[in-house]
Amino acid sequence: MTRGHANTYHASVARVSPQTKVRRIERVPFSQLDDECLAIDVASSSLYSLNETGRRVWDALVVPAAVSDVVGELVAVFDVDEATCEREVIALVNALCDAGFVEVVDESR
Repeated sequence: MTRGHANTYHASVARVSPQTKVRRIERVPFSQLDDECLAIDVASSSLYSLNETGRRVWDALVVPAAVSDVVGELVAVFDVDEATCEREVIALVNALCDAGFVEVVDESR
């Protein structure tokens, strides 16, 4: 593997944890509507409507980010405890991975 490149795979291979690094898949177009975001995968006819919190997760994943880093950003902005936020972010990231909108980045391979 060339230095600077990372292997990627969908979370259905391995579920995400707080230490897992993930990123948005570049081919997935999205549209901003006020505080919400629509992510669209034309190839699979999938559509996700993300509320303000989901949009912040989506925005954070433009570059590879650990789930725990995304949780830290959300806890700093919203009135939510870390355990609840982590559980919700992991559920969202797993769903987005399963839908093909987000991929796990394995920088160790």
